Amino acid sequence: MQKIISINIGLLTSSILLISAGQAFASEAYQAESVALDSMTRSQVLSTDGDEGSFSEKGIAKQPKKSIGFESITSDNVDIYAIPLAYGLPISFMGGEEYLNLSADLPYVNIETADESGLGDIRIGAEYFIEKNNIIFKGAVDLKFPTGDEDVGLGTGSTDLGLSVTGRKRDGDVGFNATAGYILRGDAKPNGTDVDYGNVINLVGGGEYQVKPALWLGANVVFVRTGTSEFNNGFEGDGLQTIELNPNAAYRLSSDMTVTFDIIYPLTETVVEGDFPGPDPDREISFSFGFNSEF
Repeated sequence: MQKIISINIGLLTSSILLISAGQAFASEAYQAESVALDSMTRSQVLSTDGDEGSFSEKGIAKQPKKSIGFESITSDNVDIYAIPLAYGLPISFMGGEEYLNLSADLPYVNIETADESGLGDIRIGAEYFIEKNNIIFKGAVDLKFPTGDEDVGLGTGSTDLGLSVTGRKRDGDVGFNATAGYILRGDAKPNGTDVDYGNVINLVGGGEYQVKPALWLGANVVFVRTGTSEFNNGFEGDGLQTIELNPNAAYRLSSDMTVTFDIIYPLTETVVEGDFPGPDPDREISFSFGFNSEF
């Protein structure tokens, strides 16, 4: 008999409940509770500061940079603690001022309801920055590897590819940003059940205001749509479409260290109907806190 993992998270953004012989178990690292719990979605929708924010004020960096940080994402039943690493250097691929950044997230997942914890799915990425018409543009490519144990919900079991484009502009005390992202999710076999996960569309737009020289406050509206997933017995499992409001803050402790904070507040959420559509979910607020330091 399959082990039943009671997770009480519903059918949400990127957590699909697999149904086999009338028993349900979690197929991935519980992004269902919050879009911020998935490393690839988090890299696309949480943009409190980041290099594009700093570059919008100071111009693209002229020297290589190395950084390390810490990030925590807290939801009702799942917490993630991640160590982001990055190395970047100026380039001139297009003949202008450009910058290439290589990054990785090393996550530790704690699932309270299932009493499971351990390494989650690792993300690596490459971001290319360029300035045009006083706007910093970032093109990003991300890969997520199935390093978390999908059988107990620490990961998805799939290798995913993420693509995104971000534009950011700061003019005096006011800033604006927009992101369009797409995640091609692969297939997996958690607990012996074949699943081809639905792909994800992420759209973000928002603004920010410089309250003090070291403090920016802002808010983004985030649209996330996860398509239906296909299971080995031929049926389509539900996906999710959600709109969220993400108030955020970024505070520079020094020229080399920044602290960030996000609130992920669901506004609307509806099921993308599969063969057996369930009720619309009802998520709670989640939070993201982190800091990043150059060295």
